[in-house]
Amino acid sequence: MSKITLYEKPDFTGEDQDFVDNILDVTVRKFDNTARSIRVIGQHWVAYAGKNFTGAFKVLGPGDHAYLGELDQKILSLRLVKEDLKNPEIVLYKHVNYKGQSRSIRETTNDLRRAGFANLVSSHKVKAGVWILFQHANLCGERLITFEGNEWPNYCHFKWNDKLSSVKALLKSDFEL
Repeated sequence: MSKITLYEKPDFTGEDQDFVDNILDVTVRKFDNTARSIRVIGQHWVAYAGKNFTGAFKVLGPGDHAYLGELDQKILSLRLVKEDLKNPEIVLYKHVNYKGQSRSIRETTNDLRRAGFANLVSSHKVKAGVWILFQHANLCGERLITFEGNEWPNYCHFKWNDKLSSVKALLKSDFEL
């Protein structure tokens, strides 16, 4: 069983709230913008600054997370990572609507230029796993997260067309991203 516990104060103190499945809006459980520390049991979770899995995010693996960084007192939704993290695969396409040249990626790639694909991606399909997309090489800059089964036909909708430069597959061993 997987569970995430949000604590109102640092060092896992104060009021706490347990969650065992996705929650689009933690305010309905009267725990909005208060989490200062988190404990994760089982699978990874993604904590978001916005409701409905939007805004800045932090991936949290099993263990104690005493420091929440930019999400300190800002968590509004939570998603349990239910995907199998073995054998990840994402297919990147040069043009919108999955057209043009494509590349199947199966491991973290720090620089898509080496695959001849930097700043050329306009759509993708996630075949397996969970992927974090980065605007700059070496897993830097703005980022997005996408899950198995996601198909994003047009990066223009979120102003990422031809900006993707590196990708990271979420691994079971990852503690925090």
